[in-house]
This record gives sequence, structure tokens and C-alpha cells, in this order.
Amino acid sequence: MDRRLFLQGVASGCALVTAGCAQLLSTTNSRSEPEEVFKDYTYEGTELIVEFQNEVDIQKAVLFDREKEYEIVENLSNIASFPIAFPDRLETHLSRRPPLRVKAKVEDNWVEQSVWEPVHGAVRDISILSDGAAQFTIKNLGDASLLVQFVGMYGDVPNPTINPQRDAFDPEHPDIDPNVVGIRGNRAEPTSRTDLVVSPGESAPFETINAPFAISDDSNADKWDGSDQNAQIAIAHASGGTAAYTVSFRFDGEQFEIADPH
Repeated sequence: MDRRLFLQGVASGCALVTAGCAQLLSTTNSRSEPEEVFKDYTYEGTELIVEFQNEVDIQKAVLFDREKEYEIVENLSNIASFPIAFPDRLETHLSRRPPLRVKAKVEDNWVEQSVWEPVHGAVRDISILSDGAAQFTIKNLGDASLLVQFVGMYGDVPNPTINPQRDAFDPEHPDIDPNVVGIRGNRAEPTSRTDLVVSPGESAPFETINAPFAISDDSNADKWDGSDQNAQIAIAHASGGTAAYTVSFRFDGEQFEIADPH
């Protein structure tokens, strides 16, 4: 069909039925693009903050993925806040698949945008205490909130944890414990393990609950003396996936120390 003839026909129809055409064009143009509705979004602790354009009237906003709806916010201004991490039960709405999205109702239309961001934690500043426990910081290198599900220490260590990168590790098992607790300024709130949540770009200090570097039998101390050994430290993200790092350590005859603390 000739597009020019079609447009001429529409123009002629408008001249004859002006009110009807005005209504038709208004309805057609009411469909908004995401950038006309959404301004920005950020992750802060356990919350996702979504900011909308000031001139747009948002009737409701929904946090969802392709499998289910999670949260609905109504009667909002130009900012909506969605809870996305639940550290008391080690759950998060963030996952690799399906990706997280927000949709906003504008007039009779829904406009949606992806708010998925990668999650990745890195271990820094590792030290070993005299009782065999380990201290370190976890830095969130991603743009979404990191919820620590489990921290494993294994390899050549005297008292290793399970390896979260092996098939034997079941992240859905109800007995999985984070194995760490926040220290110094990263204390958990009384009713929630908020110490396990690290905001994007921030670092939080932790200490292991068990003692991976404790020697249970004094007769085995010679096994660790005189040479550097390697330990694997792996973070299991509650949103899925793991990040593992290798560090060298040595035994000075009395206690262990990290060979290269950085």
C-alpha cells in the first residue's frame, strides 16, 4: 500500500470528523517511552529506589520479573522504594534469571524498564586471629546490593568449610549458614542480619563464626610449619553465583598469618 496515499486519506478523514481524529491521535501518542517515564534508579542497602520524571503522573509501580510480581506501590509521587533483600531469611529478589524489572502505569498504558544489575563481591584485607578465626572486608564491586549467603574457606586450611563452588553445595538447603558476622561498624540489627547486606561500591568488615585456621591436634602443627600454603575464600551471593579468591598463608610455629595481606 502507498504510504503517502494512506496518510492523505487520514488527513481527509480528519478534516471531515475533526473531534474523532483528535481523540484517535491523542490515544495513539499516549504510549510513552521508558526514558519519558523513568529518570533513574539506585540500590541502597535492602532497597531499590526508582525515580520517575517529575511531569509524569504515575498511577502505580510494580517490581516484577517474567515469573511473578513482587511489590506494588500506589499513590506515589515521583519516587518509589522497593524492598529487594531480606537478610533475615537470606533471600533477595535479585537473580541472574529472569532479570528484575519495574513497570509503571501511566494513564491506560504500562511502561517498563529493566533494573537488573550484576552482583559481585571481592574479599580484601584478610587477617588471621590467634584463635584461628579470620577477619576480612567484602567490597561490593557491582551496582546492585550484595547479600552474603555463605563465605567458605577451604584448600590447605586446617579446618576447612564446604566448597561453595562444588556440586555438593546446595544454596537452597535450609541449614546453609552465612558463616560470618559483621564486626566493628557493621553490626547486625537485633531483628535482622543487615550486616550481610553490602551496598554498591561500599565495603563491610566481617569475621568468621568458626575457626578455619585452628589446629585441632598439636601433633599436626609441624605439618604447617616452614612453607606457604594456599587458602581459597569464596563468597556465595544470595542472588546466585560465587566469587572465589586465593590467598597464601604461613605458620610461624605459634599461629597463622597471611603471607600477602593484600
